[in-house]
Amino acid sequence: MSLARRRVLMALAGALALGVAGLLLTACGSSPALVETSAPAKVTLQLNWFHEAEFAGYYVAAARGFYKANGLNVDIREGGPGDPAVDHVVDKSATFAISSFGELKDLVAQRKPVTAVMAAFQIPPLVIFSLAESGIAKPADLVGKRVGVTTDYWKGVLDETLKAAGVDPSTVKTVKVDAEDLQALYDHRVDAWLGYAQDEPIQAEMAGHPVRTIFPADYGVGGYEGLVLVNDSTIKADPQLVRRFVRASQQGWRYAVEHPDEAAQILLKWAPQPGLAFQKLAVRAVGPLVDTPQAAIGWIDEVRWRQLMGAGYDRAHPGYTMTYAAPEP
Repeated sequence: MSLARRRVLMALAGALALGVAGLLLTACGSSPALVETSAPAKVTLQLNWFHEAEFAGYYVAAARGFYKANGLNVDIREGGPGDPAVDHVVDKSATFAISSFGELKDLVAQRKPVTAVMAAFQIPPLVIFSLAESGIAKPADLVGKRVGVTTDYWKGVLDETLKAAGVDPSTVKTVKVDAEDLQALYDHRVDAWLGYAQDEPIQAEMAGHPVRTIFPADYGVGGYEGLVLVNDSTIKADPQLVRRFVRASQQGWRYAVEHPDEAAQILLKWAPQPGLAFQKLAVRAVGPLVDTPQAAIGWIDEVRWRQLMGAGYDRAHPGYTMTYAAPEP
């Protein structure tokens, strides 16, 4: 089905839904005028990092009026280190929060009352990158090379990728580096670096150093990322609010993917630095990771989810639901 046709059908479906809702409200004695003039529901979205392209779809949903059209007034709150976004949805100081899969897996194991209702990233944005001139194109090419790692987390990503590719991690030397010292890569003090597709590789490119990237996801490393979590009590109390938020967020991501330059302009209002040229590249970097041929934007596949959860999967408490997401946003 063409995109244009899909949009027409969606518009007709939306109009029909609104018409049915209006009839129901009238039948119950409610005034349509009161519905139209009622204030949008105030909700909060707690990000798990600083404002950046990783959250472009939510900024676009706000700027383009998708949240407003769904009766929502969304306060998007910046995150950062030392303040886990998941804590805010657990204690209900935020309505929604962005989480990594690893964080949610831990919460599920602890039986915390939270559920993932969509996943922004079908492909995790983790990358191993090197200067294009290095000739490093696959994990096996890292044997005998020096890889800069900033944290134990990134060391784990590297080791897992090497093992998945049949490479002994002991054959690759890791070098502790500062996250801001990409000059170490440019000066050949290290041969490769780990980071996010929408961040460090773009910094290198803009500094005049073309790079080549390896996606650990190509070797089965990582899973869904950018999960949107909500407290189970919110789902129970107001499932329609959850549905409206997810629908508008999916619309925001779809628009961001299809209009990356406009999305970058919107993102710039939230993250003025490092500038528009960077943000345009960043939005384009996340697009193919969000919108893939395998699934609708925001979708979580049950079989894949079970595989990622492994022994921690509990059918009675799976940790996610697609009840509130549209299969074709």
